[in-house]
Amino acid sequence: MDRTAHGLTSLRNGVKTLPLAPMRDNSEIRTLIDRVLPVVDEWREHLTVSIGRATELTGLKDTQIRYFEELYRQDRDPAASSGVTRSYSLTDLRRLAVFAELLKEGYRPAQAAEIVRSFADAIDYGAAYTVADALRREGDAITDGFLLSRLASQVIFAAQREIGERLPDARIIAMFLVERRIDGVSAEEFVDIARDIATHPQNVLVAVDRAAVIGNESDSSESVWSDDESSIVLFYSRDPWSVPVPDRAQFCYYRPPSTPDATVVFMVESAGYRSIPPELTVKTSARDHLLDWMVRMCLSIFPEFRQATRAHNYRYRSDGYRLAHTRQSLTRLMHRVRDLIFGDDADVSVACLLLPDDLYKPMYLSILAHAGYPEARARQARLMLYGEGEGLSGRAFNAREPFLTLDAEQDLRVFGAQDERCKVALAAPLLSHWDTHPFGVLYLASQRPASPLWSETAFVALVFGNILSELLGRWWLTRLRRKHDNLLHRYVAEYIRWFNGMDMHGPEFNEGLQQIERIWERIAVTSASSGNVRTVVERLSRQYVTLVVLDIDRSRQLHSRGDEPFLLAAQRHVHQAIAQILPDVRGYWFKNDHTLLVLDGYAPEEAIVLIRRIAGRVQMVPVVIEGRTERTTVTISAALKSLSYQELYDLSHHDREVLRSSLMTIIDTIYEQTRGCERTIKVFQHGVWEKV
Repeated sequence: MDRTAHGLTSLRNGVKTLPLAPMRDNSEIRTLIDRVLPVVDEWREHLTVSIGRATELTGLKDTQIRYFEELYRQDRDPAASSGVTRSYSLTDLRRLAVFAELLKEGYRPAQAAEIVRSFADAIDYGAAYTVADALRREGDAITDGFLLSRLASQVIFAAQREIGERLPDARIIAMFLVERRIDGVSAEEFVDIARDIATHPQNVLVAVDRAAVIGNESDSSESVWSDDESSIVLFYSRDPWSVPVPDRAQFCYYRPPSTPDATVVFMVESAGYRSIPPELTVKTSARDHLLDWMVRMCLSIFPEFRQATRAHNYRYRSDGYRLAHTRQSLTRLMHRVRDLIFGDDADVSVACLLLPDDLYKPMYLSILAHAGYPEARARQARLMLYGEGEGLSGRAFNAREPFLTLDAEQDLRVFGAQDERCKVALAAPLLSHWDTHPFGVLYLASQRPASPLWSETAFVALVFGNILSELLGRWWLTRLRRKHDNLLHRYVAEYIRWFNGMDMHGPEFNEGLQQIERIWERIAVTSASSGNVRTVVERLSRQYVTLVVLDIDRSRQLHSRGDEPFLLAAQRHVHQAIAQILPDVRGYWFKNDHTLLVLDGYAPEEAIVLIRRIAGRVQMVPVVIEGRTERTTVTISAALKSLSYQELYDLSHHDREVLRSSLMTIIDTIYEQTRGCERTIKVFQHGVWEKV
């Protein structure tokens, strides 16, 4: 055999083959092998198989298998008697599977067999990778696993919202992303399929609620941090790992519209007795679009994640850090810290990690984890942060600086020094940045004056505090992300409206035009059906449609802090005031902070009274912004222009484009009257704009 730059030439049974196509580089062949071997490993329950079974598994014909043996010089077992059927081991199947894949890639049989021979070691024992390969794969697995866990949690959040609107007590406890279509089965058959998937989720992307699997570890003492502490855990394995199925579990499935060959199976737990329909139909279009997109992202990342984790039996990634789990882990860590720093004096020393109640406006510090305090006392401890801050830890938190005292008994800054009977103490803030609030405080103290709590140890504590800062920072960010997740999913429809109303003539603005057009159509029908023109004109001249534009005053200068955009909260506030005064009138959002009202049947005098009432309510009731305790007061200005039915009809009797163009010009003119005003209502009457 001679390998050249132009391909391979080989001699088989004395017949010289034609030059073969150029062979791809080693990396491509190794990638192909990596793709094939995981599939073959699933056949390992078959110790040896017949040629018939080998054809079923590999997709090769028996003649192709025998030809491969001839090309590969894989002679029959000499000990086997004539006529005895050959058995194929897992090693044989691996080679045949790679050979079959190479044929699919367009290689000729002789070339494919030669490649299998050249890469025999990689096929039989797995490819040999360098440390760089391993690190690259591990990095891919970490990144892809992180993204998959976040995407899976979003799918669960969105589906939970949809199910919760119909069954408030229902809770999704697991999700299975199945890469096949589940359709055309009865409800009973689907339950059996879903239970089988949950019992043997092999090669399936699984996301489970941690509390549903290992129990809820929270207790009432965690009420200081009262946010949702649930955590979704992503799990994947090539081996079947059973997911617990509660007795009262129900199942439903969601099939993404853009990927009908995939199915998302949800396991739902409900305290009630109402059954959940097998198929989850999403009523909110924005939520359906979100679910579809998130599932497609999972499906695009999952194959790479699965390939990157081939060397591992399983992988899991959490979408967040639960406080109970964090407290237990950090408590063990505090014991190790105390033992390392104080050595023989550890039994008369303490190591403590304190956390603020809030990062935005912290009021006090509480003990999250500790080694050395009585548990009851640790649960009740509160260090107030007003003024300079209570105790050494409060001062360190407020000043963003460490404090060390070697005479704690006489140092008035040490909180509880008499109870602790400590002689030396150190408080080191866990900084995210010198200009922001710390994530917490590491506190160390000992009853022995000769304990090794010196300046060098204090510096070590500062460096170690940076590590703890990252750990606790991830927990704080998880809380923040989950808080924003809930906010976004709760107000999905309003966010879509807000985006639709950002342009001057966006979708909501055009919906307002369509309402006016429907009024115009009704007038046109009335005009055409009546024979007495004078009577019709007189009647239409006494009926009005009043167009109103509301503007939030000084919206660009108001930047009220909170968990949601201020303008969205302000728009919602104005919308609520409109709904209170005019429950049957819809406000159309446009130009970010403006609202268009179409008051059909309201004369100018009536419209002015109603707009005054709306403005009064907007100013009287403060705006509620998620995540902000203080209330913000906003005011609005307004401009009104009334058109009689006859004037509206006269804009255009037949041409809709002319009508729309005229209406846009009128509304733009009304909009211009609201600019530069504050708490002002203008009305167009007697041919001029006047304040009223």
